[in-house]
Amino acid sequence: MNFQNQFDRSVAVMPLFPGLTEEYVNAILSMKKLKGVVLQSYGSGNASTRKWFVNALKKAMDKGIIVYNVSQCIGGRVIQGRYATSKKLQEMGVVSGDDITLEAAVTKLMFLLGSISDVNEVKRRLRENIAGEITITAT
Repeated sequence: MNFQNQFDRSVAVMPLFPGLTEEYVNAILSMKKLKGVVLQSYGSGNASTRKWFVNALKKAMDKGIIVYNVSQCIGGRVIQGRYATSKKLQEMGVVSGDDITLEAAVTKLMFLLGSISDVNEVKRRLRENIAGEITITAT
């Protein structure tokens, strides 16, 4: 069975770092045919709250680009809304990756985009544990 056709490679990774510039963010978010971005945030899902950053993400999401938030921390877990710096991401509809690894997040997003055409269904499935890639915790 050939799984190559089930993967949509229209995905980018955007690691956050001190000194992040608007030009860098816009370059990633303006990639042709982009359908999804794995956002590597700080700690438990924190990111810049600068207006230009929030607006860039919002503009991309308004175009149907899925933003999937994962932690840069080894053994970390995204808990959007825990701190003020992730609350805006939660309100905007950025999908929390919980404790998924970067590699699993990229693969999962490519697979779902290649298998499902409905963006809302892809977002829903990103929050589910499909093959042991995330740990579901009681809320």
